Amino acid sequence: MSLRTLIRRLVSFSNKISLALTEKNMDFPEMFEDYEKYHTNVSTGKALRFELIKDWVEPNSTILDIGVGDGLMSEMFKKNKNATVSGLDISNIACKKAMERGIPVIVKDINQGLNFKPDEYYDYILLIEVIEHTIYPQKVLLEALSHSRKGVIVTIPNSAYIKWRIQLMRGFSPRQSFTHLHYWSINDFKLFCRKLDIEILDSKFSVPPW
Repeated sequence: MSLRTLIRRLVSFSNKISLALTEKNMDFPEMFEDYEKYHTNVSTGKALRFELIKDWVEPNSTILDIGVGDGLMSEMFKKNKNATVSGLDISNIACKKAMERGIPVIVKDINQGLNFKPDEYYDYILLIEVIEHTIYPQKVLLEALSHSRKGVIVTIPNSAYIKWRIQLMRGFSPRQSFTHLHYWSINDFKLFCRKLDIEILDSKFSVPPW
């Protein structure tokens, strides 16, 4: 890392702490009645997360993108990894956006089960900012693992992120999306996987731009 990059990151981190200590607008973010409104109003930052996970996916792979959203990440895997990608999402609006990018999708509420066919397997299954929205994340994760040949790639918000720690210190619950049902720190998620006898092959973290 260059000195310039280090200084830029330190300044950015300092600004985030300053904002967290002084912010006055503590309204609840992303308070929607359903996921149709969610996908009408929210950008899920899939381009940033693609850069984080792309090296874990081998070229010419088959991928199932659960919680495909607008299909941007799936499209990036098609273009950059020559992957064969399909998707699932609970939202009709999200699936329509993904189909406009050329991604074959199915509208499905995964809280009712993934319901794979016995011979349905993918090289990789993606759960990108998804399992924190599900009722029983352990069921979703284990079912995905049983139908992936090379692995399941999961990203989650880090509930121990410094901004949210400061909000808690100020007497507010951390202002994550109102659509989240579960919360993990990095250490929490490692314990969660250990409890399920899931081996974590690799992990990364990034500091969000907000």
